[in-house]
Amino acid sequence: MARSSRKNKGDVATQQSAEPQSIYRTAIYARLSVEDNGKEDGDSLENQIEFLEEYVDNRPYLVQTALFVDNGYTGTDFMRPEFSRMIQEAQVGKIDCVVVKDLSRLGRNYIETGNFIEKVFPFLKLRFIAVNDNYDTAHLDSSTELGASLKNIINDYYAKDISHKSGSALKAKRLRGDYIGNYAPHGYLKDPANKSHLLIDPEAAPVIRHLFELRADGNGISTITRILNAEGYPSPGRLRFERGIITNNNKKGAELRWNRHVTKDILSNVAYIGHLAQGRSASCYYQGIPFHRTSPAEWDVAKHTHEPIISLELWEKVQAVNNERQNSYQRDCGKYDYLPKCSNPYGKKLICADCGAVIKLVRSIAKGGKKAYAFLSIKASIMDKVAQLEDEKATLEKQMTLNQQTLTSAEQGIAAAALIADNASKSDDELRKQMYVDIERVLVFSNEHIEIQWKFADVFQTNPELCHI
Repeated sequence: MARSSRKNKGDVATQQSAEPQSIYRTAIYARLSVEDNGKEDGDSLENQIEFLEEYVDNRPYLVQTALFVDNGYTGTDFMRPEFSRMIQEAQVGKIDCVVVKDLSRLGRNYIETGNFIEKVFPFLKLRFIAVNDNYDTAHLDSSTELGASLKNIINDYYAKDISHKSGSALKAKRLRGDYIGNYAPHGYLKDPANKSHLLIDPEAAPVIRHLFELRADGNGISTITRILNAEGYPSPGRLRFERGIITNNNKKGAELRWNRHVTKDILSNVAYIGHLAQGRSASCYYQGIPFHRTSPAEWDVAKHTHEPIISLELWEKVQAVNNERQNSYQRDCGKYDYLPKCSNPYGKKLICADCGAVIKLVRSIAKGGKKAYAFLSIKASIMDKVAQLEDEKATLEKQMTLNQQTLTSAEQGIAAAALIADNASKSDDELRKQMYVDIERVLVFSNEHIEIQWKFADVFQTNPELCHI
């Protein structure tokens, strides 16, 4: 077999270098986990974005067209809203290059991160660049691929090590009675002198007492929710938004209303009688245990850690109502618990294209009680939407009634003023003569008791001097 000429190869290389470079529509991706937040190691979101924008600006073949930021999301999985949106943009062809600061910003799970780099990105025809790791899928060699694999393994091990250490430290704090949540429960504030201690919030605490009193009177969860919305009390998410605390769950701001889930959680939270029950959810990355809700027996409970908002008597009365409602539900529906159940595999991904309501999984029992069916339905979501619209309608009707009353009072005042001005220009004789014409009815009860009803009684009530004959 004849060898190809090296001279020809050089000519090809020269021709390739002379060809114009492709222009890549580039997306910058930045991520910061809760564990990394506040560290002075240069990994803040602002530093990441500034560093990457400068990198893209200095390369004419990269043109930034999008920015995706996941703030407060772990790198041990890829269930991140902005990352998912970035993949969707790539699927429709809006971007063809992704730039991150380093491989750990893309992810810390060795298997999943490698799957995205080696399979998903090439399938989507995405160029991937990790700047600090000198990794660029457009210029790969065996040593670069090996280095990236080793770094992904190290990032995975680092995440598992942090999971083990932080989990042990947080459990010790919970058992000691320190509050470890990012935000204080509604009705409380974090003590400025000690972030692990709670103080009563004078603005929100009366709402909590009102909520518990409504429940103690026997009101249902939905009824209480409608009352709080109708009375204009800000929901926990809305109040945080108004105070400048923006999270991944309260970006709607003033549109955030009280709902059944928030109301129900508050009514069962022992924080309002001065105790702390933490560890209600858990995950363990180094043991491979995903996020899940824990049973009450697994909670870390510490008593008398802060000042209560409600009395123990009111708490016990509310829990009695809660238990009675729960028992009633079990009597009606709990007898079918032996039938199989299933969870919604789509989560909140399926929504109505018209109203945006989440399509939920509903369980139905067949006639005879021997079979259970599960189907996707939008009815429950629509009912929540209808309740919200009814609250808004009631508020608008109330405002319209007040406006009408104000308008009517103003019209009556104008008419009365015009009549008084007209009467003021008349003589006493003319006024008396006119008053006889304005008499509507005369009632005679006795020789001494006679009542006269005037056509303009409201005018004479406000001007008694006109009634004198």
